[in-house]
Amino acid sequence: MSLLETRLSWQKIARSGRAAELKVAVLATFTANPLTPYLGVALEDARFPAEIMIGPYDQIVQECISDDGETARFGPDLLIIWPRLEELWGGRPLPLTGEAALYTKDAIEVAEASLEAARRWRATLIFILPAIPEIRAIGVGDACSQTGVFATATVARETLRLRLAGRRGVLLLDMEEIIRHTGSAHAYNPRMLALARIPFSEEVFNLAGQRVAQLFGLSRQAARKVVVVDSDNTLWGGVVGEDGPDGVDLGDNGPGEAYRAFQSYLLELRRAGVLLALCSKNDEADVWEVFSRPEMRLRREDLSSWRIGWQPKSIGLREMADEFDLGLDSFVFIDDNPAEIAEVQASLPEVACIRMPDDPVDWMSAIQSTGVLDRLPPTQEDLNRTTHYEQERVRRELQTRATSPEDYLAGLGVKVRIFTPTQSDIPRLAQLVAKTNQFNLNCKRRGQAELAEICEDGNYWVRLVHTQDRFGDYGVVGGMIAKPDSDCVEIDTFMLSCRALGRGVEQAMAAYLFEEAARAGYSNIVAEVIEMPRNEPARRFFAASGCEVAGVASPLTRIEWPPHVERL
Repeated sequence: MSLLETRLSWQKIARSGRAAELKVAVLATFTANPLTPYLGVALEDARFPAEIMIGPYDQIVQECISDDGETARFGPDLLIIWPRLEELWGGRPLPLTGEAALYTKDAIEVAEASLEAARRWRATLIFILPAIPEIRAIGVGDACSQTGVFATATVARETLRLRLAGRRGVLLLDMEEIIRHTGSAHAYNPRMLALARIPFSEEVFNLAGQRVAQLFGLSRQAARKVVVVDSDNTLWGGVVGEDGPDGVDLGDNGPGEAYRAFQSYLLELRRAGVLLALCSKNDEADVWEVFSRPEMRLRREDLSSWRIGWQPKSIGLREMADEFDLGLDSFVFIDDNPAEIAEVQASLPEVACIRMPDDPVDWMSAIQSTGVLDRLPPTQEDLNRTTHYEQERVRRELQTRATSPEDYLAGLGVKVRIFTPTQSDIPRLAQLVAKTNQFNLNCKRRGQAELAEICEDGNYWVRLVHTQDRFGDYGVVGGMIAKPDSDCVEIDTFMLSCRALGRGVEQAMAAYLFEEAARAGYSNIVAEVIEMPRNEPARRFFAASGCEVAGVASPLTRIEWPPHVERL
């Protein structure tokens, strides 16, 4: 879609009268109105229909600290703060000899005001790190200065990053990356800056809108957990069945090095908690012989699963989804063959597919252009994912040897600890709220800021669930939010990761709520199950416990703590 078509599309959307689900406020040190159509369309495409307000020009701090300003009255769900160092340094000489602290304090003031405003308004904060200014008085010599524009701007940017990164409900977008992607020659609009305080080109506003929508989507939707790759012309050059295990290209120079760089990228994904798997139409012995070559950076032990043979690849992907107990929308499939890509897309539309380009040196641009492997920094749960699935394989072996379901559950040795979350636990609570689908009472989504307020509100019971068994530690896999009312306790949120389902953990969670309710003097617990596309396991559990009709608040029948589950 061209820039003009995007702007026209937004006009059509804005006139359609469709209901907005997201209120977005943008506060900038410059005139940011050109962002509106591009951001609006990008959010619409990401299924976050939005109403967008551009705040007063260069009034970030004033709007953030005011309770009756235009932004406060608007009440945003998403607050975008977009400063430029050029305006923050306005009225001062460009950095050349002064201390960096003189040029960072205004940026920190903006950050602090933004954090406080987002907290008061219970809004997700997207802070756009300012780019390094282009104007440098001593030109190419600026890089030689410890107090020049580049050095001072770098200090200011990293001071902001350290202040904001990792804060709950805060996302960072780097303007430097947007400028670099666009190119400086096409990123700025000096004429519109002089006429209307609009510093950037339409291309920059368009890309910024797309990046904001992508980043917000990452905070609200589950990241893909499994990357499944082909072997021939994907992990190495050539076809092992024709060229032989020693004949495929894994050389230090040329295409072979590009394939090895791709393998290194896959290993970085694995370090971030992504499961790697192989799906290849080949003879298995040939494939493993290539994996044993010293030039291979990806090793067999780095794979969590594989399907090597001649069946359609969609069947292999389905089998792996069952093996991992994950939805197919958790999978990314990478293959060089357009026919294989087409077969998987036709059979499994939930799977995100990336075609390895004909020239392997272009693999990074092919991956980046899709955005399907973008993700937020990994949590501890993400980092432990590979270990969790290795342990799960051992549990499945136990299940095949067990004489009955009761024998299997007793052999697991499940232990459960239910506890009140502290501030450091809120990111994991938010991750469960955002990404748990199958066993979720109502799939009610909340951001970190709102969950933090609920945790601090004495009117709610908020609990997290940590589980382990004799094969390993599941980590924090469940969460509950309940609110005592005048004559009963209402369950607001009840969710459990699919990897812990069917082992008595859900019964232990419900039993805990009944025990807590009894201690507080309540005899009834009420829940309302909302039918969602993928939460049938939760609907079945609650239907068996008294909530037989979705959408109707019903009292639960008492559930006892399962005898095979040990309390911690």
